Amino acid sequence: MKKLTTSVLVVVLSSTFALASGQERDTVKTTEIGEVIMTGAMNRKMKLDAQTSTAAVIGKDKLTQAGAPNAVAALASKVPGLTINKTNSSIDGTYDIKIRGTRTLTGSTAPLIVIDGVISNMTIFQSLPADMIESTTTLLGLQGAALYGSQGVNGAIIVTTKKGSGNRKPRISFNSNVEFDNVAFTPKRQQKYGQGWYGDRIHVENGSWGPAFSDPAYAGQQLAIGVPFYDVNGDGFIFVNSDGDVPAQDAAASIFAPYAARSKDNAKEFFQTGLNFNNTLTITGGSEGAYAGLSINRQDREFIVADDKLKKTSVMFNGGFKLGRLTLDGTVTYINRSISTTTADLYTNLLQSSPEIPITQFESSPHPYAWTMYYQNPYWTIKNIRNNSKVDMLNGTISLGYKINDHISLVNTGSAQITSTDVLNYNNGYSAANARPLVSNINRIGVLNAITSSLSQSNAISRYFYNDLMANFNYDFTKDINFKLTLGYNVQQTESKTTSVGGTGIKIPGIYQYWNLSNLTIPYNLNNRRFIDNKYAFFANMDISYKDYLFVNGTARYENTSKLRHNDVNVASNSDYFYYSGGVSFMPLKAFNVESDILSRMVVKASYTRVGNDPVTIFGIEDTVVLGTGYPFSSSLPLSFVNNQTPTDTNIRPEIVTSNDVSLGLGFLKNRITLDASFYIQTTKDLITNQTTSSASGLRFTPVNIGDIRNKGMEVTLGATPIKGNDFSWDFNLAWSINRTKVIELANGQDEVNLSTGGYAGIYAVKGQEFPMLKATAYMRDEQGRIIINPDNGNPYITNNYVNFGRVTPNYTLAFNTNFKYKNFGLYAVLEYRNGGKIYSGAMQGLAFSGSLEQSAEYDRTQGGYIIPNSVYLNSAGQYVENTSIKSGGETYADLPDYYGSVYSRIGENFIMSGTAFRVRELGLSYALSSETARSIGLTGLSFSVYARNPFYKFAKENKGYADPEASFTTGNISGISNSNQYPSTRTVGFTTTINF
Repeated sequence: MKKLTTSVLVVVLSSTFALASGQERDTVKTTEIGEVIMTGAMNRKMKLDAQTSTAAVIGKDKLTQAGAPNAVAALASKVPGLTINKTNSSIDGTYDIKIRGTRTLTGSTAPLIVIDGVISNMTIFQSLPADMIESTTTLLGLQGAALYGSQGVNGAIIVTTKKGSGNRKPRISFNSNVEFDNVAFTPKRQQKYGQGWYGDRIHVENGSWGPAFSDPAYAGQQLAIGVPFYDVNGDGFIFVNSDGDVPAQDAAASIFAPYAARSKDNAKEFFQTGLNFNNTLTITGGSEGAYAGLSINRQDREFIVADDKLKKTSVMFNGGFKLGRLTLDGTVTYINRSISTTTADLYTNLLQSSPEIPITQFESSPHPYAWTMYYQNPYWTIKNIRNNSKVDMLNGTISLGYKINDHISLVNTGSAQITSTDVLNYNNGYSAANARPLVSNINRIGVLNAITSSLSQSNAISRYFYNDLMANFNYDFTKDINFKLTLGYNVQQTESKTTSVGGTGIKIPGIYQYWNLSNLTIPYNLNNRRFIDNKYAFFANMDISYKDYLFVNGTARYENTSKLRHNDVNVASNSDYFYYSGGVSFMPLKAFNVESDILSRMVVKASYTRVGNDPVTIFGIEDTVVLGTGYPFSSSLPLSFVNNQTPTDTNIRPEIVTSNDVSLGLGFLKNRITLDASFYIQTTKDLITNQTTSSASGLRFTPVNIGDIRNKGMEVTLGATPIKGNDFSWDFNLAWSINRTKVIELANGQDEVNLSTGGYAGIYAVKGQEFPMLKATAYMRDEQGRIIINPDNGNPYITNNYVNFGRVTPNYTLAFNTNFKYKNFGLYAVLEYRNGGKIYSGAMQGLAFSGSLEQSAEYDRTQGGYIIPNSVYLNSAGQYVENTSIKSGGETYADLPDYYGSVYSRIGENFIMSGTAFRVRELGLSYALSSETARSIGLTGLSFSVYARNPFYKFAKENKGYADPEASFTTGNISGISNSNQYPSTRTVGFTTTINF
């Protein structure tokens, strides 16, 4: 069979479409799946169907079609079984990435990143512009990543960057993106009541517990809002009246607005339109025996929050040559990234604003306080609280190969990654000497609180060295049997050094570049850490093929890590371990010479993998101590050390993961229709997680081997080309995936493990139940499920223990990718639907406290609280009686703030909702000049496109913008819980121009 040796651009789980490099865009052809060449572990290249575990390839066209800000975002919803959540919508947002769920409780769930055959990391992958990538291969089946040992336990994403071409004529490509970001949604808030507390209008309060906008005493009147800008008459006092009548001496310094809800969401008004420029220049060239390529990318982004900016420059040079039996390939990548942000806490402050507050009018206020005396003015925050970081990443890879003869070759691949980080954070603060008392005509209301200034500086450098020495053997035992064997030795070393110091009480604000500890009143947070982590391994990979329809693969890896216990006189070593895997791929149609116009492809795969994981911190098992708080900054006191409060069990063993994977691939009508299904079961034993201990021991927790979990799932993908013509074509890909993880056993008789702490909700691992599980405080209910209240005050009883509300992961996920082409026009869309799962909204809880919760305005607050539907109370006879008259929240308006702040807000159940979500991730329209027209103006290609990311969404009915189901306050398994200080999701509209010379 003839191989297709050109670049693969679009192949998703054995999809049928590939675009060859150099091929005209208006003559895309359908390629047989068996012809596609893919890149797998350790630079193994093979046909997709010959790979013994499931894999998916995404090419550069799919990665760049919607101008994704980075390579991670470009993969979202394009690979079944690959889940990518943008957990934070900041200017350089963080992502949570999982392949086929989780295989650990507290360890990393992120897949291994391999760039050009060398292990890299997620930071570099996220920093890579999508324009610099030729293709990504997601190794869904664990057997595909088994050769990487413990580092491949979460699967792997193999990244191939763009390489120089062998064409003697240089090729130049320039791609320019301009994008505009806007807030997609903010939480729904009540629009009936204004600023105040206990039913009174107090225009320096932070809540919406004031009079109704329909109240005749206030409706439509121009009233003063917030803290006046300054003390006009210089008497040291700022006058504010609780009735909204500001004395003349301070009226000129106040903001006035009608006492009525604004026509637009005032929190949404605060955010600006973000602007992003992303330009890439690529130059490639070479000859038959050599190649070279240079890519330069520049990204300048202004965030939806003013003054939050990102500047990133990426340069990648690669080249290689072949001289006789010797080959040399090398890549050097340099990334410089500079980011300046303020604190996301300002979003919490924005959501505390009542509906009539004209937030944007406080931009000119010199005060650190605006419409309230309790929370900072967001415009002051932007100017005075800054987090600045500069990161330089240098990654160099060189591969030297020597062909001894036709059957044996040697390859040595080495890489060095050096990352330098410089972080400067400061808060200018607000001096108590400048704080002015707030008084009314009657009494003193309060004093504007001083804000403690702070400053911290951190410098870190990390070095990662990687080397593979491999011997490759390739023999044809017979004309039908081919045998390949790779034997290798791998060594890795990670070095990291961090020096940081911080403190409070800046003596001279605004001087940060040349600061030292003498500029701080109270220095603290001394940190001077150095870590070295070593790992080495011997590995082997064997591939046997028979007549191009039967493929067998086996891997083995012996690995040793410095993080676990080594040999001792009395105890055995846990630092070295042996992993292995085996797989088979069989094509029955080729084996039995079946030719059919209907069934054109069939492949059956099965694999077994045993691999480990060691989520243990460096020096974790060592008997270390930590520096006591406050030392060594006082010269009059000696150094003070305390015991490590989180020691790792010295006998800890690596987690062991076993995986069974089977899949079936079918093609119909000459592969115009494809159907692929995969099923897997993965079991993890000796789970490592944190075991809490008695406070009397002086320890917080101890990482130990604690139990077993089982992870299983299924993926089904349907690909089709309903229409294929010279002028018009249409193809689509529909992928359905499901994943379930269950806790089988927990050690030491434990029934559950809490993975998060604090608040009224948490993520738990519960024995015998699915994982991760969302548990929270809840209403106490009777046997019929009715809410039990206290008849004396109407307050509902709250459970003493957390109640299980279900799994945070979805029931299933559907992803739909489609492309239409008419002559030189193209239309594409990427859609996703996630069904079920539970999420908890911290923002919604904050709205309950401040009086902004929509439900709290559905009744007349002046009449007190409300009767909880389906509630009961216990009568004197010991029976539960239906409640028809007892209000929760008191009998007067003045009772409500305390009820919602101290009772309702403590019931986590109130803020839990379905995670069901439908969203259009990408939508775009493109136009490309024909090759003849392009050549007539001196170009080889010219195209334009307009696109949108996240233009449409639809959440569950009860989720009125309270939380994006993808958002979470951290990555890993603690998902499904979002905080109020997480910026809202954004939608993006962009334009792209691509010029080829």
